[in-house]
Amino acid sequence: MKKIASFVLIACVAFPFGRAWPAERVVPFGTEPWGPEVFRDRRAKLLSQMKTGAAVVLSAPTTDNPLDGSVRQEADFLYLTGLPQEAGAALLLAPQAADKEILYLAPSVPENDRWFGYRAFLPNRELEGKLGFRRLRRMETLGITLSTYLHHWHELHFLGPLVGYQSEVPRVLDIYKKTAERIPGSQIKDDIDLLPRMRMVKEPRELEKLTRAADITVAGHLEAMRRVRPGMREGELKHILEDAFYKAGAKRTGYGSIVGAGPDGCVLHYFRDDRVIDSNDLVLIDAGAEFDYYVSDVTRTFPANGKFSPEQRKLYDVVLRAQKAALAKVRAGVKWEELREAANKVIIDAGYYDYYIHNLGHFVGLQVHDAGNFDDPIPENAVITVEPGIYIPERNIGIRIEDTIVVTKQGHHNLSGKLPREIDEIERWMAGR
Repeated sequence: MKKIASFVLIACVAFPFGRAWPAERVVPFGTEPWGPEVFRDRRAKLLSQMKTGAAVVLSAPTTDNPLDGSVRQEADFLYLTGLPQEAGAALLLAPQAADKEILYLAPSVPENDRWFGYRAFLPNRELEGKLGFRRLRRMETLGITLSTYLHHWHELHFLGPLVGYQSEVPRVLDIYKKTAERIPGSQIKDDIDLLPRMRMVKEPRELEKLTRAADITVAGHLEAMRRVRPGMREGELKHILEDAFYKAGAKRTGYGSIVGAGPDGCVLHYFRDDRVIDSNDLVLIDAGAEFDYYVSDVTRTFPANGKFSPEQRKLYDVVLRAQKAALAKVRAGVKWEELREAANKVIIDAGYYDYYIHNLGHFVGLQVHDAGNFDDPIPENAVITVEPGIYIPERNIGIRIEDTIVVTKQGHHNLSGKLPREIDEIERWMAGR
């Protein structure tokens, strides 16, 4: 009995009440993929643009856990906090307040902690330092603080997301509406362009992550091109592709990989993966790896048997020329419409415009369709895709060529440029299988 009592005493000294787990194992662990100063600087930049009032940025209601790797953190929250796993949380920003930024964490529920990790007790000065905040609070106190700030400044900044009328009202707008109803004279200001304009200009550290994601993506596509064989199913080829991603350093894909053969290549978001690949099929793979929360987006189309037929070669050449025409226009300050017109002209002149059924590209970053303003000139260090395509289901031909591009002052840098896209390059690579 004396030995047991001694052990209990030692345990209580080592882990006093309120500190039931070593600090380095307490959730949230810290910021990723960089230290807290990176995210603190981003918040300071946003606060300087807000100038007055208050804003709330919400995390996802649920995020990744060992049982579900498909749910991602809200990108704006991740961009400003570096907390990919923190669910049910909120960031409160108020440039005129003494506490300009407060992070609200979900409550600690002992039963949940045993499944998903032991949550920190608050107040917790050590955790505040690790996360880069002067104040950490629980979510149940957000309402009264937000009302107090609104009472002082009567302005709430809506930072997004932008949704159509068919979608549910964003959760943050519901919070704003309920708060404003309690404070006479309150207004909600539309500031949905602030974060997209920040996020579409990539920092050098972000470009490093995007470059690594693109390199991993190229490795996966090359492996799929090397190992494709007529007679295998699309799903088998998808596993080969994604396994190469993981072996090269990715923890997950940037989005659901698309592997479509023959007529399935004409379905833009094809996920069935059950067709047996025929020798005469073109195989379209639209897939990208994620590295440290940054993604790549690349599409290649190639013949299952390693040789383009004359018709496939003709159509592929049109798509490739359209992509090259758009890429020739890419530079800092170009408008998206200029890029679209360049690609469209090639496809129109070839007589296939009715078979080009999607837009030319989008921004890439923390999301495969990342934040950015399509009406603004494209700035230096934006990362975009350029991806024209032609889809003719009645001929069983779908072709898309897509690369992840960094916009530079005088032109562009193709992050996925090591992946063959010329017809002769593809055939040579596949001949060496």
